[in-house]
Amino acid sequence: MKLKDDFFIVKNFCQTASGMDYAIELNPKHTIFGAHFPNNPITPGVCIIQIVKELSEDMLKCELFLKEAKNIKFLNVIDPLKNPDITFSISIASESEEEHKINTVVYTHDQQFAKLSMLFLNEQ
Repeated sequence: MKLKDDFFIVKNFCQTASGMDYAIELNPKHTIFGAHFPNNPITPGVCIIQIVKELSEDMLKCELFLKEAKNIKFLNVIDPLKNPDITFSISIASESEEEHKINTVVYTHDQQFAKLSMLFLNEQ
C-alpha cells in the first residue's frame, strides 16, 4: 500500500551534498492514526520505513524491496497533531545497480525522531 498523497504529501525537496531532503506533511486525519492510537495519534514505525522506501524509489526511479534493516533507532514519537511537518534526509550509496544502502534521518528543526540504515534491492 502506497502512503504518498494520502498518509503524507511531499511539500518540498532539495538536493544535498549526500542525497535529498524531503519536507513532508503528515495527514493527521488518516485512518491509520485512528487506530494507532485513538485520541493519541503516533506515527507507526512501519509507516516511517514505508515513507523512506517511497521517497527512495522517487530518488532512484525504480521500485524497491527491503532486504535488510541494518540499524533502526526510533528516538522520539511523531505525533501528527504536534509535528505534522517533518524532514526526511536520505542518502543512498548504491552497492551495485540492484543493491542500495539507504541512510535516513527524520527530524524537525528542533527534534530528531529516527535514524535508519537499510539495504534495499531493486524490485524484480
